[in-house]
Amino acid sequence: MTTAVGLRLGDDLAWVELAPDQEGPDRWRVTADWDSAFTADFDAHLSAEEVAVFADALLAGADGDGSFLLEVTASRSNPLRLQSVPAGDCHAFLVRLTPNGHDAVVHLDLEIAPMDRAELRGRIEEFRRSLV
Repeated sequence: MTTAVGLRLGDDLAWVELAPDQEGPDRWRVTADWDSAFTADFDAHLSAEEVAVFADALLAGADGDGSFLLEVTASRSNPLRLQSVPAGDCHAFLVRLTPNGHDAVVHLDLEIAPMDRAELRGRIEEFRRSLV
C-alpha cells in the first residue's frame, strides 16, 4: 500500500494543502497560508473514500474549460471549499476554509494565483495515485 501524499495548490505567497495526518487513516490536515501573515491549520476527519471522490472531482474540474466549485465533503461541516476560475490556459483558485464548520464569522478566504492546467493535472494525478 502506498503512503498518501498531500495535495498543495498555490505558490510561496499563497497556498492551501490537504495532507494525511500521521495520527490515523481517516485523519487529514488542512493548512493554508497567505504571505505568512494569515494561516489556518486544523484537523479534517475524512475517510479515504471521501478524499478519493474529492480528488476525482478536482481532476475532472481541472480538465474543464469553465469554473467549478468543490467541497471536500458535502455531508459535514466543510473545512475546505475550492472554486476554480479559468484564466487562459490556467486555473486560479478561490479557497474558503471554515475550521469551525459553516460559520459565517470564522473563516479564511484565500485567492491563489493561476496554475497551469498541465501542472495542476500532474499534481492531482500524483495525489490520486497515492490514495490507492
